[in-house]
Amino acid sequence: MLQGIIVLLLFQLLGEILVALTHSPIPGPVAGMLLLWLALHIKRGPSPEVQRTAQTLVQYLSLFFLPAGVGLFFLPPEIQRHWPAVIAAMVAGTFITMLLSAWLIRRLGSSH
Repeated sequence: MLQGIIVLLLFQLLGEILVALTHSPIPGPVAGMLLLWLALHIKRGPSPEVQRTAQTLVQYLSLFFLPAGVGLFFLPPEIQRHWPAVIAAMVAGTFITMLLSAWLIRRLGSSH
């Protein structure tokens, strides 16, 4: 599993380097994910180590959202006035992510 984590962190680092060199407005981790996607597409799938690591991380994905959700309650009062918009954005973002994930799974599943 350590090899898989190293590979994922390496792609994040490559994304950060790419963004720094190109002065792109895209966040480094997003650029790293795009590079990882490109590498997986070229290689036709992940290595067993990366797949095992990714499956483990997905199992605990909901825990990664917990700090952000709890942090909303400790925001300054001027930001707390906008909590309905923040909640709406979180719900909409989750829904859009679920739709895009389902579409991607269907698309990738039909190509094999």
